[in-house]
Amino acid sequence: MPSPKPKIRSIRQAFAKTLVKLALKNRQIYVVSMGLTPSLYLDEFAKKFPHRFIECGVAESNAAAVAAGLAKTNKIVFLATYACFSPGINWSVIKQSICENHANVKIIGSHAGLLTTDLGATHQMLEDVSLMRALPNMQVFSPIDANETRKIITTVSQSPLPAYVRLVRASTPVVYQFSGPYVIGRSQILKVGRDVTILGHGPILTTTLNLPTSHSLEVINCSSIKPLDIDTIINSATKTGRVLCLEDHQKNGGFGEAVASLLLSHQINCRFIHLAVDNQFGQSGRDYHQLYDRYGLGVDNIVDAINSLLL
Repeated sequence: MPSPKPKIRSIRQAFAKTLVKLALKNRQIYVVSMGLTPSLYLDEFAKKFPHRFIECGVAESNAAAVAAGLAKTNKIVFLATYACFSPGINWSVIKQSICENHANVKIIGSHAGLLTTDLGATHQMLEDVSLMRALPNMQVFSPIDANETRKIITTVSQSPLPAYVRLVRASTPVVYQFSGPYVIGRSQILKVGRDVTILGHGPILTTTLNLPTSHSLEVINCSSIKPLDIDTIINSATKTGRVLCLEDHQKNGGFGEAVASLLLSHQINCRFIHLAVDNQFGQSGRDYHQLYDRYGLGVDNIVDAINSLLL
């Protein structure tokens, strides 16, 4: 019998609902918004906690500074908007006011990647992982689905360090079934295999779970991009000798480059392919699968990469 289709859920809604639940228990949780409250489903938070919701409007750098100031008064601050605006516009303020000061700010960047579909190049943020993993003191996360989003938001709310959480616009398949709390710096093996290791982050990784191939694939969800789960990645790469990194992001500075650096520094002898957007801007599309095919991230591209690794 074919496997049942996974449920489709909104990562953005999961973020917003989790934040409300956390705020009911913790009065120190605040939200700083940048004019896109409905898009991030933050209306309920604003209604329930009007004194803990600060709307800065379309003033991203000011909002980051406000968030940093609140954090220095022992607040746990969620700074939320689209990724193309934060960290896209206010990166220097994040660096100076948040990271250099160890401010407890959780930056939520929504509408990341080609999954943003018809909003086009201006809103398909494909450089955010590169920007954020370069910053000292910054943790970087990219949940695979709504279930993992709930766990990541809960865990980062308890961490004293700054964090960046990458969210997507589209509702996506729910595949995360792990019990227990989310652990920073730990990945999850979604599928055990012996021929090829597939590493990735975000909903694009779900496309690898039922590929039309007879090869034995080990699929690892590396939602903790910084810090990386060094042991799990090295152990799997050593076992299979073949690594495919997949991400809805630019190749330059992305997760794949972090993995390549890790493998080289540990002298792991393996074949390696990195599938990502290759030095291009995005464009509008009615369906993100069309965009994945256009940018070399579709199912056929993934299967071709696997076959190339096995030659």
